[in-house]
Amino acid sequence: MDISKYPLVTVQGKSKLLGETEQFRLYECRLPDEGGAGILKIAATTAENPLLDREAFLLRAMRDEAKRLEEEYALVKEDPSILLNYQITFPNLVESFIAEDQDDRRVNILSFVGVADDIGRLVPIEQIVFRDRVRIDPKTSAWIMGKLLKLLVFLHDQGIVAGGVDGENILIERDQHYIALFDFTEANIYGVGGLPANLAAKDIAKAAKQVILALGGDPATGVLPADDQLKSRDYELFLHNLAEENEHDAARAHEAFYRLVRALWPSRGFHPFTAYPL
Repeated sequence: MDISKYPLVTVQGKSKLLGETEQFRLYECRLPDEGGAGILKIAATTAENPLLDREAFLLRAMRDEAKRLEEEYALVKEDPSILLNYQITFPNLVESFIAEDQDDRRVNILSFVGVADDIGRLVPIEQIVFRDRVRIDPKTSAWIMGKLLKLLVFLHDQGIVAGGVDGENILIERDQHYIALFDFTEANIYGVGGLPANLAAKDIAKAAKQVILALGGDPATGVLPADDQLKSRDYELFLHNLAEENEHDAARAHEAFYRLVRALWPSRGFHPFTAYPL
């Protein structure tokens, strides 16, 4: 199969390169039948084909599990408008194939539910500090951390270690409060019940460190800037505890985190993305 089915977006006559690593390159492409914007992820060489093949396997399994959980939840939920929306938190695998016209390198075609019209709305969390030169307020950090923990609960329940929970791989959509992990080539699956506790703790710690950094804090010490939203050090200490790899149970961390958030900020209204200059 060739990649002509997914034409690359061009800028000034050149294919729009979104990023690259030693293992793969990323291009913006168009999905067929007015399917919107997509990402063409191609292995750098055939030696990296197994990485993209494993990623494709994981994304299929995750999509099937997200669908199953949504169907189960539909049978018991009282409000039909409430959804689990796990499928928003990772890429949708449109197709995976060996591109014969690209030296037999594997290609994964990816899209994101909810931002099909403009994938540029999803930006890496590290851009908040390093490009935009701002820090988020604690209430903004709460929905980011909460949704990251929810995603890790979903992954860890399947025995999947995300691995690449870093500032470049955590994507956020500021207006709709979407959180997603993009690259799963570093992920490993251990199966239900086989997840090593130390690796689960590392996933949680990496997420907490990125949130501390986005808050303008020090990921090493956990110290956060003073903020009127924080009347005590409880929030700071909770994040630091996670960042120190002291918690390996994402479900327990998720439950404890929201107990703390509800105690700190009883009002549960929608809080827009808010940031201050560094």
